[in-house]
Amino acid sequence: MSQAEKTTDLKEIARQLSDSYYKILQHSTLNEQTIQECLNLLSKYSNDLPISWFTHDFLDGLFILQKKYAKNGTSPIVVLLSGWLRRNSEADEIREDLALDILHRALLEYNDDLALQKEAWIGWVAMIGKGNRDMKLLEGMTSVIEICSQDAIKADYMAESIDAGVAHALAHTNTMNDFEIDHCQKLLRVHTNLVSKKGFHGLCSLMTAAEHVVDVRSREEPQTRVEADLSTFVQLMFDIKDDYARLAFLAGTLRTLQFSLIKMTKKLIKLRQEIEKEFIHQLNIALDSNDTMTHQDSLSYFAARCLIQMPVEQLESISNAQLLKVLTSSLLTSPFTFHHGEPFSRLENTKEMVDQLNALSEQSLFREVGRMSRTIAKLVELLINEKKEQFIVQHVLDRLLGFSYNVFIDWDQFIAKYSSKRMTPEENSNYKDLETGAWTLLKSVLFSFTVILKSVAVDVPNGQGLVEVPHAAQDIISIFANLHFIAQHLGQGAGLQAYQDTLTNTVAYLLHKENQCQLNKLMSVAFKEYAHAIYTKDTTNTVELLSITKQTRLLFFTDLTEQVMKSIDDEVLEQHILPVIYPVLKWKRIENRDLYESAHTVAISTFLTKKPVSRELAGVYAKILIDNFPEPMNLDQFRYGFNTMVQALCEMDDALSWLTVNQLIEKINSLDQEKDIPLRSQYGTALIDLLRPLSLGPFFRSILDQVQKMVVSQETKAMQQATMKIIFDTVSGPGISDMRRTEAVGWYLDLKRQLQL
Repeated sequence: MSQAEKTTDLKEIARQLSDSYYKILQHSTLNEQTIQECLNLLSKYSNDLPISWFTHDFLDGLFILQKKYAKNGTSPIVVLLSGWLRRNSEADEIREDLALDILHRALLEYNDDLALQKEAWIGWVAMIGKGNRDMKLLEGMTSVIEICSQDAIKADYMAESIDAGVAHALAHTNTMNDFEIDHCQKLLRVHTNLVSKKGFHGLCSLMTAAEHVVDVRSREEPQTRVEADLSTFVQLMFDIKDDYARLAFLAGTLRTLQFSLIKMTKKLIKLRQEIEKEFIHQLNIALDSNDTMTHQDSLSYFAARCLIQMPVEQLESISNAQLLKVLTSSLLTSPFTFHHGEPFSRLENTKEMVDQLNALSEQSLFREVGRMSRTIAKLVELLINEKKEQFIVQHVLDRLLGFSYNVFIDWDQFIAKYSSKRMTPEENSNYKDLETGAWTLLKSVLFSFTVILKSVAVDVPNGQGLVEVPHAAQDIISIFANLHFIAQHLGQGAGLQAYQDTLTNTVAYLLHKENQCQLNKLMSVAFKEYAHAIYTKDTTNTVELLSITKQTRLLFFTDLTEQVMKSIDDEVLEQHILPVIYPVLKWKRIENRDLYESAHTVAISTFLTKKPVSRELAGVYAKILIDNFPEPMNLDQFRYGFNTMVQALCEMDDALSWLTVNQLIEKINSLDQEKDIPLRSQYGTALIDLLRPLSLGPFFRSILDQVQKMVVSQETKAMQQATMKIIFDTVSGPGISDMRRTEAVGWYLDLKRQLQL
């Protein structure tokens, strides 16, 4: 629809509303059908009608029509009167009372029209705090809630309106004083009885109500009124009989005061301290009760939203070990958070699945996953610093590790299922939405786990978290390996600084001499998972069968191997790591560029760290490099790999280094066809590079002779001239031994004269 059409439609609606309005003012001349049509149209747009239309004549006309047509014409009239009561700012007690009587009748009698009753409720509640009828209004609200408690369908339909209405009433009523507080008490009692039946969501609504009440009351004037009203409200909370309802109200009040910008007077500071003390007291009661796990989500929600802002001294008085269990359980198992990993294990390319994922990400508890994780981290840090019950922390890490394995496996199966599946355009569109929803959850898993693991590896000073908690370092590495596919998806600089800090500290801990046994055990177990199966007829290497998700996990460990190569035992490297990366090094078609480059980095690191296995690896790796150029390896990669390997070998064994170089020389000599000229030239460039490392040993003259032979055999002067320029840059540049530079330059000049260049 164009903008012009929209404008035309709005003008037509405005004209119809205006006609209906003036007809109602002259209702005595109209038949019942016309009146009903006018009322229905006006009620449909009641929130958009100018408040100036609600004149005495118009309102009086509504009252007359309400009496005349009784229930048949009441619905639109109730809607119009409700809208007027909400928006009216001028006192008109007589007509307000008449309107309230009509709304009251609708609330109590018209049980077959819940939409009408909701409108009546909204209008009724809107009058709280206006005038001197609050006691009557609160009593009416109490009666309605009592009726709802007997009717589950009505209670469910009215739930949000009732919650918002009670919060509004407690925030604005003028009966919040010692003499009239009993009306608020009755309302609060019936409301808590109603919402307590709804479990977690009901208790959340109580906390939200308390936040709203305190927020509104704290902005009153003067300051003495703020102090008086908040003190009365707090006393009202303390009188709530239900322990969990009281805890919910305390949590809401405390959280608002923690973030309030109001001036904190001595009275308010004292009041906040009383609330904190009572909150902790009630939280401990709940943690020690038999139904703790039944209410784990509620307790986690309250704790996550309040405890982070509390000083450590106060947290020490909480049953921290029990609370840590509750928070961890809620984080991993709640249907409103990660739900045992079911959102990942049940992934299907359906609209219903997309809706479920989106609904989960909108859950109030899911939106608190970040605060839950920070609260868990704070408790973990506290327990480690106090050096008590570290086994609870170990239990938390065990659960995170198990969960990470499940997520890794479930995502791998999901990707494998749909990666090669043909989809219709509709299925493809839905799949993109499904991926978006799934990645929202996966990112939450990674960030949540990182916050918790960081408390062990980084937040506790001097690395004591890794020392005090058994196997913490191995668990952290394993968890990050399982979730590496998420980190790779996010890429660098995607808010992963905490992830990097945690990983860095953990690796640094494992590199300590006394912890290298743990490191090698971890690496051995990790690479054994990718070892070639020896009891099957299938000769395909295990690595060749890995899915992209499993390749990402292997990539994590190959990257780690390169970082810790100096501390890797020779046996672990030779028997477990190198056999796994050999097939990757030989890839002719690169399945995973990052894994391919990481595997080559591991091989080169083996030489740079002078591992004994380098002697055996040299011949194999030289052949791999030669065979993998020019595809899939480019010239720069080939030159760097070969040169680095030879340089490392020169520092270990000159004879071995020369044997390795001979493989390259043999390859160059074998390229004797005209079509091989470009390739032979590129291999020759790599051979010239080797002048630098070999200048330190006894085979320098030999390499000079081989290079000279290669240049002399080149077909054209232009090729020889280009090659001589490369040679000059090499012998005159850095890397050539000072003792051999004179010899190298002299050789170069002799060769140039010989070639007559």
